[in-house]
Amino acid sequence: MLKLLYILSFIFMTDFCFAQLRVNAKAELKTSKRIFEGSWVNKKAQRHLTISFDNQDYATINDWHGKWSQDNNTIDAYKAFVHQGKLVMPEDKTDLRCPYCEIVRKGTAILYRCREIDSNNKRFVENILFLREKN
Repeated sequence: MLKLLYILSFIFMTDFCFAQLRVNAKAELKTSKRIFEGSWVNKKAQRHLTISFDNQDYATINDWHGKWSQDNNTIDAYKAFVHQGKLVMPEDKTDLRCPYCEIVRKGTAILYRCREIDSNNKRFVENILFLREKN
């Protein structure tokens, strides 16, 4: 009987912990939407980002240079996961070949930073600051 009580207690505590993780993840996603969602620009580099969230646990990032037009076919799209208050794009060593990048909040701006691909060096080699685009 005591063994059954231990097992039930373990199941209850495990379920409770997972429920807390889900609540925390939802709160982090909601905060990230408020911070990152929208259109961003770096006028000096003429680079634009649009960040949107669906009902998933990740953000979609569209990245392009120059002016937006209907025939603009140079838009790159990335998937970024919310992790510890930042958007993380993991390194991809498949045929897509992209480095680890992340977007972090920097006051009212966001900082898009990337590491070298296929390197153990944790230093960021690309740092681009974006301001929220005014409509």
